Amino acid sequence: MPVSNYPGGFAAGVTIRGVPITVTNPGEVFWVHSGSGSNGNAGTYGRPFSTIDYAIGRCTASRGDIIFVKPGHTETVSAAAGIALDVAGVAVIGLGRGTDRPSITLDTATTASVAISAANVTLHNLRLVANFADIVRMINVTAGGAYLDSLSFSQAAVNMNWVDVIDASSTTDNNADGLTVINCRAWGADTANDSFIEINADLDRLWVEECYCVHATANAQAFIECATGKDITNAVVKGNGYQSALTAVDVLIDNDTTANSGFVIGNFGSHLDTAAEVLIDADGVGMFNNYGSGVITASGYILPAVDS
Repeated sequence: MPVSNYPGGFAAGVTIRGVPITVTNPGEVFWVHSGSGSNGNAGTYGRPFSTIDYAIGRCTASRGDIIFVKPGHTETVSAAAGIALDVAGVAVIGLGRGTDRPSITLDTATTASVAISAANVTLHNLRLVANFADIVRMINVTAGGAYLDSLSFSQAAVNMNWVDVIDASSTTDNNADGLTVINCRAWGADTANDSFIEINADLDRLWVEECYCVHATANAQAFIECATGKDITNAVVKGNGYQSALTAVDVLIDNDTTANSGFVIGNFGSHLDTAAEVLIDADGVGMFNNYGSGVITASGYILPAVDS
């Protein structure tokens, strides 16, 4: 079937087979596929680009541009910011289900990363695979309003791993405000695995919901690890699950300040600290129905204890 392209749009709308077609984004739409694409193409559905990074370079800041990545797309990142989301307001949307989703493999160097350095960027429905030992961070967030949705993180083989999955690496306070991470999954089993989210500066409006991470090592850090003296304010951490073999550190949130705020609701932490388990250390947040257990054969119980 031939592909039609109408760059001028339809001033009076259009109906195809009785169904009205509505354009819901104000910007351009670009397509990417490694198998059928070329960066010499126009970036249309029929003539896609071959790499995500090239497509980002064709976008205009804050116009509402969308990059659709076709099922089966594969791409390799071998350096820091190998994919650089440096155009504000761009959304990268992967298509497909399961292993058919677009796959980004990080290899060659510990510094290999996907970097978000522009505001209000969205990443949706992509697979990110570690294929080098001790990759420092899979996604590096240094701009506000990042929205990470339905991403999966996995290791290609033994000792092909990350240290942190998502890292708000800037030490400038409020650099990554509004970071939102929803419905993401990570599976790691290396002794270098640390945290699912690393926060290195004050961060306002952190939202983490329905994310699940396994770090099957006693050296793991908390699910959300905050740098010394840094606050998370107006945060919502809701419905997440974290399983690790850690034995002596805070499990879900590790924070050492008293100026935090927000809500931590309905999370689950499975670990191996049976001596003095601390599920949530983030003074100032409201905590409701969070469960933890350090016994692998027991069901979790509410931590911290219910207020009387």
